[in-house]
Amino acid sequence: MRQDRADAFPAEGGAVPAQSVGEAYLALLKRRGIDYFYVGAGTDTVSIVEAYARAEESGIDFPTAILCTHENLAVGMAHGYYMVSLRPQAVMLHVSVGAANAVCGVMNAARSQVPMLFTAGRTPLFQEGRRGARTSEIHWAQEMRDQGGMVRELVKWDYELRDGSNMEQVVDRAIGISMAEPRGPVYLTLPREILAQELDGFHPSKPPAIPASPYPDTRAVRELANKLAAAAHPVIVATAAGADPGAVAALVALAERFGIGVAEAKPRHVNFPSSHGLHVGYDMQAVFAGADALLFLETDVPWIPGKTAPRDDAFVAHAGTDPLFGNYPVRSFRSDLTLTASARPLIEALHAALDEAGAAATAAGRRAAIEASARAAREAAGSALQRVLAQDGPITKLFLSYCLNEVRPRDAILVNEYSAIRPQMTFDEPGTYFAHSPAAGLGWGLPAALGAQQAAPDKTVICVLGDGAYIFANPAACHHAAAAQGLPVLTVIFNNARWEAVYRSALSVYPGAHAARYAQAHATGTGPLSSLEPVPDFEKYAEASGGWAERVTQREALIPALRRALEVVANERRHALLNVIGA
Repeated sequence: MRQDRADAFPAEGGAVPAQSVGEAYLALLKRRGIDYFYVGAGTDTVSIVEAYARAEESGIDFPTAILCTHENLAVGMAHGYYMVSLRPQAVMLHVSVGAANAVCGVMNAARSQVPMLFTAGRTPLFQEGRRGARTSEIHWAQEMRDQGGMVRELVKWDYELRDGSNMEQVVDRAIGISMAEPRGPVYLTLPREILAQELDGFHPSKPPAIPASPYPDTRAVRELANKLAAAAHPVIVATAAGADPGAVAALVALAERFGIGVAEAKPRHVNFPSSHGLHVGYDMQAVFAGADALLFLETDVPWIPGKTAPRDDAFVAHAGTDPLFGNYPVRSFRSDLTLTASARPLIEALHAALDEAGAAATAAGRRAAIEASARAAREAAGSALQRVLAQDGPITKLFLSYCLNEVRPRDAILVNEYSAIRPQMTFDEPGTYFAHSPAAGLGWGLPAALGAQQAAPDKTVICVLGDGAYIFANPAACHHAAAAQGLPVLTVIFNNARWEAVYRSALSVYPGAHAARYAQAHATGTGPLSSLEPVPDFEKYAEASGGWAERVTQREALIPALRRALEVVANERRHALLNVIGA
């Protein structure tokens, strides 16, 4: 199972000499295993400011406060920290306006099933007469009748703290719901008067246990095992099963023992070692052509209707902590069997059921066919790469991916917001690859990479993203945080001066129509609403905060530049940036 609160959260300690609810709140977060408190400070954080100012005198242990100069940065760093550490973190933003600025990041976390205690202050409730009452003109205009309504559709739970007397119960409920499967963010609003309430000490109690990860139904697992054992070409397709790194080894053991292929559909994690002989690739059309039994494991979009689909005679099963992805308003895919379970418990139960069904005895025949499919997938990817390497011309995403794969340390963490081409890269170690949320809210990559670096300070962290995604990340805020917190992330920007996804989407709906002719007539390579010209000198963002930066325009210069950048982050412990001009 993935880490639960019994493992992640320390037991209760002694009394805390808290003088305010704000101090007690911060102390409780620390007791509950929250390491970092990502803050976009404002007039609502006065009690938080006072608590940290008094910390040396009070001796109370608080989470490390990280001042974030943009809300997207705060939420993205908390997201990145969790995806590497599996420990949820806390965010506090400035009332309604700060929360509104973070909605995109909250949606990314929600769709990625990332737990997070997402909080914001609340405009003071009282005009006067209470500590914390209104003292500024903004306290009238910033008030909303339903501040939580902004994010209610995206969080698992939301609440406004009404009094300090039940603060511990409210926080424990928030964390527990956030960590229960399927995981996700929760939202708590914190009125200024409540945080400012006076206390004469605080006595935290033992944290309640959260529900264990869902275990699959025994009969359903047996049915699945029988179908896979009877198949000639069974394949498991995974997208996010590797969110639990322990699921990877379990899946390898299952595939090897029973001769089952594994494919990855738009993977957001390392779900299965790329170089393994049973990895049948990333092209679902090719996978579906051979597969007569399919298990989609934590795969929200198993195929795109109208483009490809499993064979009519194939058995199709879906499994995950929320296999129907109930928060997606419209989602309908064929299924002969659907199981609710976390990835690792399901794989382990399926392993036992396949043994019981005698599937190991017939594995050799399946393995030969699966290995042939895997070889064909690797050869197709290799041929595509060789065609690119044989050509001169500008740097492409595929060429960039090849170069990254050549030079990156194999235990490095790569955070990818679009520009790295996964089939051209090798990721064998769990927890070394993370891709953007299925919601694809731009600006996630660089903040998440900074959070990942905090969670894994001894590892190299590389963020690969497009020029548009980099602009959306609020790069001045990100590089400021990298410098302030000593986070030596290497940022690699694929800069083709356009939003390629916008233009390609137009072509897919209107092939050969005006958008295509526009690009040809104007010699821009793109259509309306896609060009980012004039593109800023991205190097200056990093340099302005003391980082190292370099522009790369030629293919032959890319690998040497990547090596120089990796030396900077490894030896100088300084954040670095490569602005790769491509096409």
